[in-house]
Amino acid sequence: MPCKSIGADILDSTNQNVFSFGILQEEDTWFELCPSQRVHFDYMQHHNSYLRNEYHSIAEILYKSDHAVVYSMPERVIIPEKPHDACRIHGVLTLNKVAGNFHITVGKTIHFSRGHIHLNSIFANTQTNFSHRINRFSFGDHTAGIIHPLEGDEKLFDNGQVMMQYFIEVVPTDVQKFYSHSKTYQYTVRENLQLIDIDKGMQGVAGIYFKYDMSALRVLVRQDRDSIAHFIVRLSSIIAGIVVISGMLSKCMHLIGDACCKRRYNDEPIAQNNDRTAAVKGAVIVS
Repeated sequence: MPCKSIGADILDSTNQNVFSFGILQEEDTWFELCPSQRVHFDYMQHHNSYLRNEYHSIAEILYKSDHAVVYSMPERVIIPEKPHDACRIHGVLTLNKVAGNFHITVGKTIHFSRGHIHLNSIFANTQTNFSHRINRFSFGDHTAGIIHPLEGDEKLFDNGQVMMQYFIEVVPTDVQKFYSHSKTYQYTVRENLQLIDIDKGMQGVAGIYFKYDMSALRVLVRQDRDSIAHFIVRLSSIIAGIVVISGMLSKCMHLIGDACCKRRYNDEPIAQNNDRTAAVKGAVIVS
């Protein structure tokens, strides 16, 4: 849907003025990606899916040595010859550490000091479609190397009257490495898709809803290593093992060599005695 038909805002339990959270930028665009953008998004989607389903090592994947896993979405190369049919919403909001609701719905909003209202009736006859992609969705300062669950998420809908709800639990996280220390936030997500059908009693406002809440727990991820004493002990055991194995191999080689030499030594005198006996017998016959 184009930007003129939708609105994005945020509310939390403090009923704070929505203008104090910040302003999001809205940019008209096309929903279909160009080939280079499609390759980038598919890679990000595959990488995140691999982490969720296959790999569970925080130390090796979730925090990748302060290097970003994927780069930003590349610029569009091919410009479609049709009007804009989508809206790109991006920006940074300053949140309170309380439960809140960030939502994107049909129609613009009018803000008041203690809330806001949605002008949905003006767009009642507008065809809606809340198919969407999420390139980046995170809490706290940007920390390179951290992959968030919603990055690479894509939802395609045929029915425009839907409520796509994301229930997010935000967990403060401290990452302590040998040479750096960063404070960030992780989050878990539960999804719920609700179809709106007034005839069946399914009411609501079509849109995309991110309902978040802050966890009372804090996660500490600390990089650790063995002491010098442990390192020396392990190194000594490795060296001792190499010495023992090399000694055993050397002894085996000596035994095999001695066995071969003894066998050859025992065979040579027998052959010489046979030659001498034949020579003596020959001499007797001649005489």
